Amino acid sequence: MAIPYITNNISDIIQDKEVDAVVIASPPQSHHDYFMQFLHAGRHILLEKPSSISLKDLDEMINESGNYPDLVICDCSCRHSRLQPKFRFVKKVIDSGELGDVYYIHHNSVARQSRPGIEYNPDAKWFLNKQIAGAGPLIDWGVYDLSFHLGVLSDVPQFVSSETLFKANKLDRTDPGTSVYDVEEHFAVSMRFNNGLNYYWERAAHANNEAPNETRIYGTHGGLKLQYCTWDSPKVELFGLEKGINGKATKTLHEIDMKDHTDDGYELTVHFLNCIEKKEKPMMPLKLARKHLEIILKI
Repeated sequence: MAIPYITNNISDIIQDKEVDAVVIASPPQSHHDYFMQFLHAGRHILLEKPSSISLKDLDEMINESGNYPDLVICDCSCRHSRLQPKFRFVKKVIDSGELGDVYYIHHNSVARQSRPGIEYNPDAKWFLNKQIAGAGPLIDWGVYDLSFHLGVLSDVPQFVSSETLFKANKLDRTDPGTSVYDVEEHFAVSMRFNNGLNYYWERAAHANNEAPNETRIYGTHGGLKLQYCTWDSPKVELFGLEKGINGKATKTLHEIDMKDHTDDGYELTVHFLNCIEKKEKPMMPLKLARKHLEIILKI
């Protein structure tokens, strides 16, 4: 289907009465201004992640959107996390009590030379500027990681404290093509939550090593190991114990059926439209996105 009209003037969109909804996919620093304009114009909003890089701006967006209860506002960080079969499977297992109390999550994903603004989308140099992007993989992928890992726990854990183990950048001799390059390439942090959950979290857009995008969830009765992204392996390992005294350790391999999952972006679009037309609740409302942003900004 052809796009009948193209403009680079936001006022053209605001004045077009046929536009019911918009997607704000500009660099994060600009989200607040665009959001307010479209909100006041009465448009439903699908907001690219991160919703903001400022808690002050995001609080203003949340408070003002409360005056427009009929408008759908959805943050995109549910894209790779909550709208897919692996999320639903893991959450169902945890909700069943099969794992017991979840006391530890270990997540690592260490890539090599996959940096936004350099190897990926090299023209978008704003990814490398902390004043515009907010951070490197800590915010670019962090919102997805927190969305998945805290979501499978029904968003119950509340952040208490963290210890940043390190943040590193400029780990090779690649010319970034810009004088401003102050976001991290590689970080690791240990976090604690109010329900006793401990969470080790490591990500790298580039480092001089590599590790798969792997999550390990530890409970008092069982555990799970998986790669949560939809393009990674559909296999989820479930660790448990045989029933009764002296029950032996067990491991069961589950292969998640992904055939009906078309594409993460497509599923996000369908979800947004269903929120508008069928009154579904957004999987990532701004208040929940704020919880994740607050954690990230404290690291």
